[in-house]
Amino acid sequence: MPWPRVVAEALRSVAHPAEMGAASLTTHPLATTLQRIADAERAELPNAAAPAFLLPHQIEPWRRVTAALRGWDGALLAERPGTGKTWIALAIASRHDGPVVAMVPAIVRGQWESAAARAQLQLTFWTHERLSRGKLPPIDARLVIVDEAHRFRDLSSRRSRTMAPWLVGRKTLLISATPIVNRVADLIALLRLVVSDDALALDGTQRLTDLQQEIPTNSGLRRVVVRSTAVPPELFARRTEVINADEEEVRRGEAAVAVIGRLVLSESGSVRRLVRSVLLDAAASSDAALWSALHRYRALLLQSRDSGGASRAMLRRFAGEALDQLVFWPLLEVQPALGDLPHGDIAYLDRILAQPAPAERWIVDIAHRCADGAITTCFARHRATAQRLRETMGDSAAWVTGGAAGIGPHRMDRATVLAAFGPSRASWQSRRHVPLMLIATDVAAEGLDLHAAGRIVHVDLPWTAMRIEQREGRLLRIGQHHHRVDVVVRMPAPAIEAALAPAARIDRKSALTRQWLAALEFHPPACGDAASHVSTTALRDGGASATIVAVQLARGSRHGRMVVTRIAGTPWTSDLRQARALIDRARRAMPGVGRVDEQRQLIGEAMRAALGLASSEHHAPCAGLIARVHRLARRAAKERDAAVLARLDRLLRFAAASPTAGARSILSDLCAARDDELCRADVPDCPGVSPVTACVVGAIFLQ
Repeated sequence: MPWPRVVAEALRSVAHPAEMGAASLTTHPLATTLQRIADAERAELPNAAAPAFLLPHQIEPWRRVTAALRGWDGALLAERPGTGKTWIALAIASRHDGPVVAMVPAIVRGQWESAAARAQLQLTFWTHERLSRGKLPPIDARLVIVDEAHRFRDLSSRRSRTMAPWLVGRKTLLISATPIVNRVADLIALLRLVVSDDALALDGTQRLTDLQQEIPTNSGLRRVVVRSTAVPPELFARRTEVINADEEEVRRGEAAVAVIGRLVLSESGSVRRLVRSVLLDAAASSDAALWSALHRYRALLLQSRDSGGASRAMLRRFAGEALDQLVFWPLLEVQPALGDLPHGDIAYLDRILAQPAPAERWIVDIAHRCADGAITTCFARHRATAQRLRETMGDSAAWVTGGAAGIGPHRMDRATVLAAFGPSRASWQSRRHVPLMLIATDVAAEGLDLHAAGRIVHVDLPWTAMRIEQREGRLLRIGQHHHRVDVVVRMPAPAIEAALAPAARIDRKSALTRQWLAALEFHPPACGDAASHVSTTALRDGGASATIVAVQLARGSRHGRMVVTRIAGTPWTSDLRQARALIDRARRAMPGVGRVDEQRQLIGEAMRAALGLASSEHHAPCAGLIARVHRLARRAAKERDAAVLARLDRLLRFAAASPTAGARSILSDLCAARDDELCRADVPDCPGVSPVTACVVGAIFLQ
């Protein structure tokens, strides 16, 4: 076969892009230039007609997701709970040719199947639970939809490690109303699943991990994270009532903290804090939950005594999945055994547990509040608390826990029980009387439609603000049967709040989440012409002169916008804080006139700086892999083995590209492969590196 050759005659010079862009600049008032710079960050959305089943407020996020999948092959749909994210995802699937796989929690699979049938779509459904067992879908889908994607924010979990490599080469839509659970790193981890590490390089963010150091205003995020501003106002018709601790609840909390305080727990500070947090968390819910946790702690002590020490695995089982976000497990003593737990606590526990858990007045108060006939959903983190509430409410209360469901003492199918509180409540006929109360653990806090209920009771506070939003999203959603949803929040006893601070923790995490999600909200662009805008202002404050230049960049199907700034005597930077500060100075300045040649020179420098910042650098997981591929390619070329050479060429492009989390996992495995395995490696094809093009959309000169 003929081999291509590069010869000097095939090369020709072109003008520098900065020189071409500077020639088209026109002078405009400062306000016009600022508006032009603001408009430049808006992505162009497709104008195709939306599927008929979408509601008006769902069309714009559908178009934005379509644009993100077209440009980046991945997107995160972060619309609020109850706004119809499922239908937006189904609209994406309806315009996609080929098989579509939806990764969903098992509890909402039936709901997804029903929606897909109404939309007349054929999807393959795969559950998160199967991924946690290491099982992947048996079909070669080109589009993957992952519901409740925040469950994959821990990239070291088995479900994430199973799914991430399989997503490579497939368009992927993540869905989560709460992508930030504890920290900004949660959002970054989700993005790493679906877009490359340099996905935001055209917007000045070299790597996704750099987002942890940035303020939440990177316009590139709005291209791959879709969250709207306009939502139906009826979704937020709510009234909140707080139940503060009365005198008896205050005494109960003090007694619970005293019981926990008499336990030694561990000589290791980290283990002692972990066990104490588990017990205090249970006490914040109820004495029944505390007694259950004390029983589990006693079992842990007995197991530790019999096995010669407590392992990290034993402690993780004791803490439970809900406490995972409290502990950075890799830092909790890495040795297999964590030392002896204090077996002397067993005798004290035996004396305490010989007594029944005391009666709790707060349950009677909640029962009294819910005796008005309003349809109510009560959420509790602990099964023991839910069980105690069931016993108080009697045989008419419905209940759902992790492994079972029923009404009163009678077990029933979980889907049947939940249907009594969903959109089909009016036709529910499984029993003579339709239940008025649903008592559920957080297994029912994600994805379900429970909008036949008009009141939600937070029996206890979860660990994160995300879980509160997920709980309330079961009722505050499209189709809510009531004109208003009443939200009742039971606050922890003061002694427990002082020791564990659950309410303060939720407030702190909620503030972080609100700040970021508000910054990600999309504002429709204003109309503007396509010409570049330039403004010159005279400074009033006597400070150093400065330049602000907004540059529109594109590489292949991707596009971005970068605002680069420079204060006289300092380098060019894309720091957003400096850009905002300089824009504030410009607003206080007076109109001025600048020299055109100097302005063109500065704009040329700004464009070169932007192009340099957009050229991201990354390091492959194995530095020697590319060298090995080059060596094998030379051997294959010498042997004229075109098939092997084609595979190695594809592998080289794959290794040189900026990786996703899944691609990084694949590359790590290839680093350990033998030469013959590398020659047979079949990796997704990556396009070659496209050149970056740039044009100036606005410039402000402060003189």
